[in-house]
Amino acid sequence: MEEAIDQEVLDILLVDDDEFFADIVAGQLEEELNHHVTIARGGSQAKELLEKNGTHFDIVLTDYYMPDMNGVDLLQWMHDNHIEIPVVMLTAVGSDLVAVDAMKLGAYDYVRKEQLDLQHLGVVINATKERHRFRVAQALEEERAMEMKLNKLATDKVRDVLNAITPNLNTALANINVEIETTGEELCTEVPSPHREKLRCFLRRIQHDAVTLETSVRGLLGLYRMLYAHHAEVRELDRIKKEIEDKVASESE
Repeated sequence: MEEAIDQEVLDILLVDDDEFFADIVAGQLEEELNHHVTIARGGSQAKELLEKNGTHFDIVLTDYYMPDMNGVDLLQWMHDNHIEIPVVMLTAVGSDLVAVDAMKLGAYDYVRKEQLDLQHLGVVINATKERHRFRVAQALEEERAMEMKLNKLATDKVRDVLNAITPNLNTALANINVEIETTGEELCTEVPSPHREKLRCFLRRIQHDAVTLETSVRGLLGLYRMLYAHHAEVRELDRIKKEIEDKVASESE
């Protein structure tokens, strides 16, 4: 009895049309092993319970021979509807092929009803739950690995695009500053004096915006390089932020 008290309490869905057998097994699982058991008197009722609150159950124990819907059909339905609760099949004598089919559909284990022993069933239930946890953890790890791979591919593409446009962008911004310093002043001398100062203010604003854009782009590229190298540091982020702010402030004065 101490073993039962210490073990994990599970919510079990027991599917069997044999009321006498189901009641005995459910009673033993609850009284001896402290599990919570819900009984479905056939495959159709099990479907209704799983559709209503399938995530509530930790494990499904299902008989194979049932008149309305056999255990393999129930397992197939669960597979088709992406219900990932682990299943243990209860089979009769001479049902080895049934057990094989069930395992192919994702059943974790099977137990012969004529050899059913409560302690053995308890071991199977616990082992099935642990294997399910392992499968879920493995699936999450594989999903994370795939996500990292896709993120790397996307990052590489962004890097290639940035490397392609950065030289042209830097050249264009430098040309704007040069044109303002040279051609802009020539234009100012040709403009009538009432509008000359207004043109100079306009050109200074363009030059200021060009410098701001250049500094911001340089900061963004710096951020990208840090993130791509996976060593972004708070101090470096603060330095880039301050550089941009100082540049914008100095140009505004």
